[in-house]
Amino acid sequence: MRRQLNVLALTVMLPVASLAACSDAKDSSAGTSQSPPLVAVGFYPVQEIVESVAGKTVKVVNLTPPGQSPHDTELTPQQVTDLSTAKAVFYLGQGFQPQIEAAVKKLDDSVIKVDLLDSVDLLDLTDKLAGTTGDTDGEELASGKDPHIWVSPKNMIAMTDTVTTSLQKLFPADSAALSADAASYDAKLTSLNDSFITGLNVCESRTIVTSHRAFAYLSDDFDLVQVPIAGLSPDAEPDPQTLEAVAAKAKADKVTTIFFENNLPPKLSETIAREVGAETDTLDPIESLTAEQLKDGTTYISIQEQNLASLRTALRCT
Repeated sequence: MRRQLNVLALTVMLPVASLAACSDAKDSSAGTSQSPPLVAVGFYPVQEIVESVAGKTVKVVNLTPPGQSPHDTELTPQQVTDLSTAKAVFYLGQGFQPQIEAAVKKLDDSVIKVDLLDSVDLLDLTDKLAGTTGDTDGEELASGKDPHIWVSPKNMIAMTDTVTTSLQKLFPADSAALSADAASYDAKLTSLNDSFITGLNVCESRTIVTSHRAFAYLSDDFDLVQVPIAGLSPDAEPDPQTLEAVAAKAKADKVTTIFFENNLPPKLSETIAREVGAETDTLDPIESLTAEQLKDGTTYISIQEQNLASLRTALRCT
């Protein structure tokens, strides 16, 4: 009798269990369908573009961790996995990030792979200041061109257009929404560009002396002259010849400010200021944002607004 009851109970439970299994499968399927497709990007400025255009449609994975230079990026196993499941990847080629570029070449042909260097006209590298010794702090593409295309707001607009067109091909059903969000971001970049035009229109000097050769595209846009200094790095103090050359350039071009990156040790900054009779300030090349900056809501545009304020002060613009 007990056995009959057990069999009967099992018979009654089977449809219920089957129903639950179907429900679980349905939920799992729904979860999968609701999970946004993955789009990988090489480093921060591209991340901001894709999130601004398609943040409602895709999940963006930045292959360069917060606070790390994009040139030093080495992919982790998890990042390789993320990249292999991505629907699209936006990056800079020509050796800008070698590991990412090598991994992209191995991706399936179904993945949309976009080298954003193809979106703009590339500039030659700016020659270092004559008379300075040592290496110039700045990267170089395989073609010998300057990679820092994103520092120009106009180039950011061009890259945004390329990203939008690529994503519309991938997600045709979302084409209108992508176009609307891209237009909104383009408007912000256009406003930023206009602020630079107005803010740098009338200045006593148009020469920016920099330790990092990252501002050629910005200079080209707004009629400035970038003068990168060799031998100025956080690792060593410059030799007397370099200091003399910088001082002479500062005097000849009415330069009152030498621009460095944020990682310059205070001691070196003070040495430069004392020896060449100029102030020091920072220009941010916006290659990577720290975790704290991301948490605080810092963006490409907010950093560029600070860069503009620094330039206006240094160049004595009215």
